[in-house]
Amino acid sequence: MAPWLHLVEAFLVQQLLRTPAFHRGVEKVAKTVHRVRHGTPAEEMGGTKIDQPSQSGYVQHFLDELKTQLGNETKSINGGSGQAGVNMDSRAMGHGGVKSKVEQQAAEVDAVNAEAAWRDAQQNAMQPKQQGFLSEYSNALRQQMKGDKKS
Repeated sequence: MAPWLHLVEAFLVQQLLRTPAFHRGVEKVAKTVHRVRHGTPAEEMGGTKIDQPSQSGYVQHFLDELKTQLGNETKSINGGSGQAGVNMDSRAMGHGGVKSKVEQQAAEVDAVNAEAAWRDAQQNAMQPKQQGFLSEYSNALRQQMKGDKKS
């Protein structure tokens, strides 16, 4: 094989490895293989996927929430220990509800994290964009040419 062909091949492989689309494709294949071997990960079962084998599904959950919001049924903090429950609807907090210490601490942590993220974004915006090799090389040539004209 010709030596120039090895250089072209190495260049093309390097360009392929730099593309985000290639990495997304590899990640998708790896995720599919993992799912086939081990099943759906637990973190993908959370969130809005509320159906569980022991419950009757979305409709039952929806009806329970309607009952809770109408005041017919209350959610208990202690998990149904027989005590009078507390409506844990997040919208009730805005209407004179009192936040627990955990909710207050979580809000403070969120505020600190948001402030840190804002500072990082401001610092990153002030930094000049990194130039590639060709841009730096052409800038150096321009500076040298300007230096020659002044002399």
